[in-house]
Amino acid sequence: MVRRPNQLDRLEKIDAATTEPSLDPRLMRHFPLFADIMAAAERRIPKRIGGYFLAGADAEIGLAENLAGFERIRLVPRYGVNVANRDASIEIFGRSYAAPIGMAPVGYTSAIWPGAERQLAAEAQRVGLPFITSTFAIEKLETIKAIAPDVAWLQLYYFTNREISMDLIERAKRSGYSVLVLTIDIPVYSKRTRDHRNGMEFPPALSASLIAEVARTPAWAREFLKHPYPLPGNLMPYAKDPNGGSPALTELLARTEILPFTWDDFAAVRKAWPGKLVVKGIQYANDAKAAVAAGADGIIVSNHGGRQFDAAPAPIDTLPEVADAVGTRATVMMDSGVRSGLDIAKALVRGAQCCFAGRAFVAACAAIGEPGARHAVSLFRDEFSTALGQLGAVSAAELRADPSREWR
Repeated sequence: MVRRPNQLDRLEKIDAATTEPSLDPRLMRHFPLFADIMAAAERRIPKRIGGYFLAGADAEIGLAENLAGFERIRLVPRYGVNVANRDASIEIFGRSYAAPIGMAPVGYTSAIWPGAERQLAAEAQRVGLPFITSTFAIEKLETIKAIAPDVAWLQLYYFTNREISMDLIERAKRSGYSVLVLTIDIPVYSKRTRDHRNGMEFPPALSASLIAEVARTPAWAREFLKHPYPLPGNLMPYAKDPNGGSPALTELLARTEILPFTWDDFAAVRKAWPGKLVVKGIQYANDAKAAVAAGADGIIVSNHGGRQFDAAPAPIDTLPEVADAVGTRATVMMDSGVRSGLDIAKALVRGAQCCFAGRAFVAACAAIGEPGARHAVSLFRDEFSTALGQLGAVSAAELRADPSREWR
């Protein structure tokens, strides 16, 4: 539940103590790990859509490395400490959140699993976790802010058509967003091998093979029929024919190429945005220093989930260098490969203040349906609480940047 004592305080604090994780035993029989969730999700989504969702760049070495990076880390348990009253809550940008895990932006989420954006935003609001809505979300940013007024952040791409990006910023200001997440790690588009093999295109063209795929995933088809055709709601107002369906999307995507980003572009966004500004996609310490010098309030260390550059290291491995470079001058967070509460603990030990997961949350909606969002949140929080207890820590803050907890 969200504590709402008065209007002035409503947006400032989330009462994490009232939302202890509660795991459903029936769901735990089938989905005790996120690996189980990911496998079930892949079976329930049409092949080419699932391929888009799960794919990495090129040979997907980076995708595998994101998981392997976490698997290599060992933490030393500590005992003899009273850990009966553990507090997983964190504070970011002056607001309290229930745990150091948030929902990363995933483009076309509600095309991957119809209705997932609303389900995840509602669960993030209920519990008190950051929810970053994508520029390419199906639901409009105004809709998400209404569903998750206390916890919604907005992710932004900087387009060659700068007027669209600047108008998105204005809409975010009018809607009451306080955190903008500028994603900078797409200087060029990368090859998604699975998309080529599966014949994936945007928007998907109706064909016999697509119909056959949908027929093999009846649960997805049933959900799809309950919702309007999935168009990127944030961007459709800029289409020449906002109500034109698939042809309108084709025309729009031709005009929304992502701009190869420079720090001059960042200065323009910084000037236009009065709230907290986070840069997502940094892995190099000097880039982190440049971002902070240019006015960034936060950094998300990320390789875009392995979707952009197949030779990139795992963010969990570059995180310590970035955290050291930034120090206390900005909030350091990370995403890419986060699949358990134990991963969250590892990231905090290496210097992150919060983690974000994208695929894991969306996959839970696909694998389980409407209860999936709550199960994913409870699973992350329960696993993280267990990690705190085993590590002899009573708070998330105790773990952060304590390298002595890592076995080397």
